[in-house]
Amino acid sequence: MGDGPAPNGYRAAPGPGPYGERPEQPGPTGPPFPRPTAEEITEAVGVPAPALDGMPPGRQVRGTGLTLPASDDQGPPVLVRGSRASREPWRLPAEPGPHGLAADEAALGGLTVRAASVIGPGHRAQGRPRQDAYRIGRDRAGEHLVIAVADGMSDSAHSDVGAQVAVSALVNSVRASLDAGTPLERLDHCAAFLSAAGQMIAVAEQRDWDPDTVRAVAVVAVVPARPHVNGRRRVWLAAIADVSAWRLSGGDWERLIGEEKHGFAPSAVARYLPHDPRGADHGVVELSPTCVLAVTTDGVADAFATGLQARRWFAERWARPPAVGTFLNQVGFDQVQMHDDRTAVVVWCDDEEHR
Repeated sequence: MGDGPAPNGYRAAPGPGPYGERPEQPGPTGPPFPRPTAEEITEAVGVPAPALDGMPPGRQVRGTGLTLPASDDQGPPVLVRGSRASREPWRLPAEPGPHGLAADEAALGGLTVRAASVIGPGHRAQGRPRQDAYRIGRDRAGEHLVIAVADGMSDSAHSDVGAQVAVSALVNSVRASLDAGTPLERLDHCAAFLSAAGQMIAVAEQRDWDPDTVRAVAVVAVVPARPHVNGRRRVWLAAIADVSAWRLSGGDWERLIGEEKHGFAPSAVARYLPHDPRGADHGVVELSPTCVLAVTTDGVADAFATGLQARRWFAERWARPPAVGTFLNQVGFDQVQMHDDRTAVVVWCDDEEHR
């Protein structure tokens, strides 16, 4: 960082001292004035004291044993240029809906997982619910990680419910097949998406909704918890429409499955649940010990597709697993013209013997 004002809005005190400290001044004669303790400069338990003498946060206050925390109130990171919608208030939907933010971290075998879903600026500013959903699970033996991600269609009145039902059904269907001894390569993608479609229709009928009001698109992935003897993993993928899976290798992202959109039109998909369960694509890909797998909705994939700068931004930050709060903030990035919900489940292979 170059010269400039003190960070986080703190005004540096005059004088040549480091970090805005005031120059030493002669003190009064007589007994020394007692230095304040950490408790004395903290107004309440758990409430950090303000910076002293223009001292920026994150610096230790001499003689007190107190370190002032750096400000966490930085907001979402901006990829290239921030959007006006991201500065609008978060408005509550008229009806109760899913949480605006969701995040998880997990470990299974040699896998490390981060997952997050964030309501997009367009929906939260309009008082609409988050229409993205994800679910992570494992088979009974703990040999496979199962991931499902869904994106409810914006022109479908109850697509948030449809997305939640879809991810739950996909994970449960695939888990049941794995528990029954089905090899990964022989998993039936049609059966999994038919199960999801059936449950979406059933929920709509129970609530007296038209099944067309719960439309969503989805992707499901199965990742072995431990690698083959050569250090690689064979990953099973199935997806319908533009939800996608990506592999980070050599510092750049490669699309593994999911339709590529031309432009950001939300109505660009031609196949979706519950009407086209047999329209899913599927395949098996390999992950080397140095690869990272990202399963995403188009809210994140659109950022990958904007150009090399955005892909590098995510590649650098997801080269290793970040703290889950940091990951949530990264998924909630700000970028002009990108107002959709965004969801990502990212998997790192942390097998020590193959590093």
